[in-house]
Amino acid sequence: MWIRNAPADVGATSAALFLSAVSIGSRRPDGRLSPRSINLICEQVGRWHDAEHGDPARHISPLRPHDLRHSFAFALAEATGSDAYELERRLGHQSQRHISRYTNPPEDIAAGYIEQM
Repeated sequence: MWIRNAPADVGATSAALFLSAVSIGSRRPDGRLSPRSINLICEQVGRWHDAEHGDPARHISPLRPHDLRHSFAFALAEATGSDAYELERRLGHQSQRHISRYTNPPEDIAAGYIEQM
């Protein structure tokens, strides 16, 4: 399976992020990949990453789609100065409790804050 977003793969109204190629025989009518397929792709990307980096501290396996959401949310919070409106809009949460859960820094970054002080 391939992750593609080409005109032949999806209509203009699709909001899907992960799509299978039109050449896949068992492709869903809307072109969306199943959640299991997306998880398998992310796990494989994590394994490829880890194979290229010998330092275990840089390993990311098992990589899951939700990990990418947390990384995006943290980067968005840094880029926007934690703009509440932008975080709500992009993450789809209005609850500050949920937003703060997504925007808390990873342990290694939080430890770096203490070291800088």
